Amino acid sequence: MPSVAVDNAREVLGYASTLGASAAGIADLKAVELLPAYGGVALRDFRHAVSMAIGLPSAAVEMISADYPGTLYAWAYRTANTALDALALKVSALISGRGFHALAIPASMNLDPTQRVGHVSHKSMAWAAGLGWIGRNGLLVNPTYGPRLRLVTVLTDMPLACGVPLKCRCGDCRLCVDSCPSKALRYADFETRPTSRESIFEASRCATRLAAMKALLEKQPASAPFAATVCGMCIRSCPVGKPVRG
Repeated sequence: MPSVAVDNAREVLGYASTLGASAAGIADLKAVELLPAYGGVALRDFRHAVSMAIGLPSAAVEMISADYPGTLYAWAYRTANTALDALALKVSALISGRGFHALAIPASMNLDPTQRVGHVSHKSMAWAAGLGWIGRNGLLVNPTYGPRLRLVTVLTDMPLACGVPLKCRCGDCRLCVDSCPSKALRYADFETRPTSRESIFEASRCATRLAAMKALLEKQPASAPFAATVCGMCIRSCPVGKPVRG
């Protein structure tokens, strides 16, 4: 690996860490070359993706129920997205300042409310960067945080040393599938990634549930300012990253 790519990666990831990233890695876009992009983003214009994550407070996740996602989880979700957007802009500015192209992708900008897609798949970028594996819930599962984190991406043509994607470590666990209130998840065996998102996830069912949860949050004065399309049951049920009671 050319030393310049290693040095660049060390600088970028170190900077992300000082800014508060719980985890960060570099993805080679060749690993996700078939990934669709939306909103005018062209992955062919870039070589790498800087994937960054902020962990969500475990106690707030544990307060999620099938009837209500909880004010504190909704607040953490919204606040983490805001922090990640600021983080991505600063990392993008660092890269641009070194003379390379960089494009920060918003942490949670929904371009299609029914299909639940953004400009690019943050979880696919995080998987390609080696930050975790794609779980049965279709989410990025980090070895430390499990799925209890939020993600953001910066695309760039800067030479960077890349991480290594992980194979699925869920085994035959199906807790997330069984816990989904909307029955949007389907169990399927796969070694690294599902054959398609649709093979394990029905987006329209999830979207209906998320809209209902947002409406509940909007009705309560305390949670209304942080209302978001959140559920969290598949996150709460995952045993990876679950806090250990003392």
